[in-house]
Amino acid sequence: MRLVNHLIVRITLIFSVIMLLWTVVYLLLQMREIHVGNDEGLINLKQEFIARSNRIDGFVETMEKQSPLNLAVREITQQEAEGILEHFVTTTIWFATEEEREEVRMLVSAFRCERNEKFYRLEFFTSTVETDDLTKNMLYLVCGLWLMLTLSILAVSRTVITRANKAFYELLGELDKFHLDNSKMIALPQTRIREYVQLNQSVKELLERVIRSFTDQKIFLENSSHEMQTPVAVAIAKLELLLEKQQDQPENAAEIASILAILNRLKRLNTRLLLLSKIKNNQFPDVREIDLGKLVDEILVDFRELAEYKKIAVTCEIDEASVCRMNEDLAYILLSNLIKNAITHNEEEGSVAIHVTRDHFSVANTGTEAATQVFDRYRNDSHNRESSGLGLSIAKSICDLYGFSIGYSFEGGMHRFVISF
Repeated sequence: MRLVNHLIVRITLIFSVIMLLWTVVYLLLQMREIHVGNDEGLINLKQEFIARSNRIDGFVETMEKQSPLNLAVREITQQEAEGILEHFVTTTIWFATEEEREEVRMLVSAFRCERNEKFYRLEFFTSTVETDDLTKNMLYLVCGLWLMLTLSILAVSRTVITRANKAFYELLGELDKFHLDNSKMIALPQTRIREYVQLNQSVKELLERVIRSFTDQKIFLENSSHEMQTPVAVAIAKLELLLEKQQDQPENAAEIASILAILNRLKRLNTRLLLLSKIKNNQFPDVREIDLGKLVDEILVDFRELAEYKKIAVTCEIDEASVCRMNEDLAYILLSNLIKNAITHNEEEGSVAIHVTRDHFSVANTGTEAATQVFDRYRNDSHNRESSGLGLSIAKSICDLYGFSIGYSFEGGMHRFVISF
């Protein structure tokens, strides 16, 4: 989730909770005020009724006979009157005109009429239909207001946050385009926000250190590789001459041959380490479309003699044209390493099966047991002294460089490597 969306979601959720609580409190307070207003109206009505009853002869009897719509009066005993506590109640009564029961707010009380010294039970009520309609209207208005505020806050928050984080996203874009092999500092966005100014400065200092370290490392690797190759090559040449002179002394010749083998392995290891470093540093920028089927045929020609020497049957099946975009040299190294590994680490009179499809390349060879940690550097389960233990690690690095997936499995006595493009 993007930072803007994350912040907006959080703000909206918090705002929604606050608005919901505020709406509930507001409606409860308004309902309370409405009920208080109704109750005060009923109390005023009761006080006016008692005042007229005490002032006008026969007023209570007249009201009792006429039974007005908003009150009910009934004569009771003094004992009953003393047992009535004035209270409010919400109930329903029958309205003949509506032919249904409707909710009313009722005041129940009792009083003694001074004109005739009798006790009466009083019930004053007012319909809550208008109150309910008013409550619904308030609810609709509050919900409408809540919705408008929410949409407004969403729009304003997105605009404000997006503009405030513009420098941050520009910096991310520059970092996405940054490549160490260019050794060029990115263009830092201009901003007046203190935190982003500090971030730009930190990124600048970090990239400068990384570029400087990368450049120094690349120069060191290249120089050390070339410097090592020269004395190793000289040592190999002199030992080869010495080996020719020691042919009549088998023991000395065997020792010299052993040293030559070690130096040759050191030479190959130095070359492969330099290659691995260049791959990791993305120093193969040239990319073109590679026909994998054609490339496999060329590699098999190079390894035909080795396969014939070990009596290994090699089969190649190309279902359809498979083309991928990558560096041509790395494509050759990738496939040749896997094919060479399948032939070198194979059994006598074994087999190698190569399969090429539109988006997969697989190579399988016979074996006795599954290998472990095949892509680790210097891992060499075959104990082949001629192997540097870097071939599969180089293959894995090339796949990682181009976003390919490479996997290993052992089934039915076959080691299988599969690359998905």
